[in-house]
Amino acid sequence: MQYYIDIGRKKRNTAGAKAPRDISEICRQRGMHRFRMPMLPTECCKLYQKLWILIVGTYYWWKLEHMVSEGDIVIYQHPMYGNRVAERYIPHIQKRKKAQFIAVIHDLESLRKGIDGVISQNQKTSNLADNILLKYFDVVICHNDYMKQYLISQGFEKEKLVSLNIFDYLNGCGKTQPSKGKDFSIAIAGNLAPGKCAYIYDIFGVDGTKNPGLRVHLYGSNYAEINQCENMIYHGSFSPEDLPEHLEGAFGLVWDGTSAETCIGNTGEYLKYNNPHKTSLYLSSGIPVIVWSKAAIADFVIRNGVGIAVDSLYDVNDRISEISEADYASMCENVDCIGVKLRSGGYFMAALDESLRILRESDYSHHLKS
Repeated sequence: MQYYIDIGRKKRNTAGAKAPRDISEICRQRGMHRFRMPMLPTECCKLYQKLWILIVGTYYWWKLEHMVSEGDIVIYQHPMYGNRVAERYIPHIQKRKKAQFIAVIHDLESLRKGIDGVISQNQKTSNLADNILLKYFDVVICHNDYMKQYLISQGFEKEKLVSLNIFDYLNGCGKTQPSKGKDFSIAIAGNLAPGKCAYIYDIFGVDGTKNPGLRVHLYGSNYAEINQCENMIYHGSFSPEDLPEHLEGAFGLVWDGTSAETCIGNTGEYLKYNNPHKTSLYLSSGIPVIVWSKAAIADFVIRNGVGIAVDSLYDVNDRISEISEADYASMCENVDCIGVKLRSGGYFMAALDESLRILRESDYSHHLKS
């Protein structure tokens, strides 16, 4: 029997819970059994949260232990609250019940080191989660080959790692961008706080002479109307499910950090290893993307012909100018093909199938040895 651990989450106009919800939905569609864990009471003080995790978290892991049987498989989405409880129970369940665990990485906080201006890193907690707990899993699904190499350098076994390539984006709206001509417009979706995404407010340069004629469509919370110009159009904040219906722009921008010159800071450097979920948002909506040339996701974008890579945001105008109408139309066709797979959960299902194959071969090898 196969289970997936699912945590209750509040619905907000942020993308943070979209990827975990999609993974859970794909697991449900595959016929897996849901094991629901309650939502962490985040509004309470830290001491109460620790006591809650110790009591409630322990109870649910105990409940899972008594539910699974030999040969069962459990899907775990990383990171999750209660790392110390999980670290105690997972190897215990593996040994006592002969169940197997697959981890799906959403973020490696030990690698990201927090989010500039938003979240500070708890180094002790992230080290426990990423470098101790994760190593107990029988298979780990990571973002891409760059993250895989990083994990190998941290002592993970290569044979137990599977690359996802890109996150899916279940999009009930379907393809929301019909065939269109190339123009000088981009969409930027996400947390628009200057402390996290200062690059947004410098995309036209300090003197306003960069990217002349470029129109920027903004979507998300915490938008600050500083250095406002008529070419920056703020559309408001929408839920991840509704956002695809509202997107405008010939390209979706995948960038992070405090600079328009290049991606710097914790979240900028993190792009060298992770799969930004907004890439999946744009592609699932039928929009080609512009990505940082040194980002890990740039390989996927160029290989599949679904966008362009730039060294600096000040190169955007010139790079769009170089694309012919025919090349842009071809790019949109490629996006449509990838979008179908993203909207149906194709990438996670392929990674899951590969993970199950590894577990089967591991079982076969173990039986031969015994």
